Amino acid sequence: MGDIYELALTVDIRADITDDELAELRWHVGQGPRPERLPIGTDNYLEAYPLGDPDDPGCEWETAEAEPAFTRRGAAHWVGGALVAELAERERADGWALTVRQEVHPDEFYLLRTLLDWLGRCSVNARAGGAEFFVGYLRFCESVEIEPLVLSNGRIRLPEPIESHTPHWEAEV
Repeated sequence: MGDIYELALTVDIRADITDDELAELRWHVGQGPRPERLPIGTDNYLEAYPLGDPDDPGCEWETAEAEPAFTRRGAAHWVGGALVAELAERERADGWALTVRQEVHPDEFYLLRTLLDWLGRCSVNARAGGAEFFVGYLRFCESVEIEPLVLSNGRIRLPEPIESHTPHWEAEV
């Protein structure tokens, strides 16, 4: 079946995010084209491939293109149900509501971790003074156990599978 995880995520995002950040977030949910700049940082961990012998000092490398995170739609292949992602402006212009349900492979955990870090900092509840908020879960496709995603002090606590698959992550201080 593969190493597929189900991701369910719901986050309310503050209205004070930049236009560039909003453009990138819209791209990630399939609501807009890829912006020129990716200020959230989702292009920081792109794989590079050698175009020839990597031991040759003159070897050229090709870097993969950044991919949007939450654009899959329709029937899920491994976890059942439907894959969705929606970003909606809140009625009183006080921010944005994000809901995501996607299938995620561990190869995408660096991208997911980058987005979760940004979403934690930009969430409506980021400054709630130590209160904890359930914002979703990560579940291995063959398991009934879930790893909760919890927001506290502007950080979404990362489940062990993401931590263990992204060992060289440069954490923000």
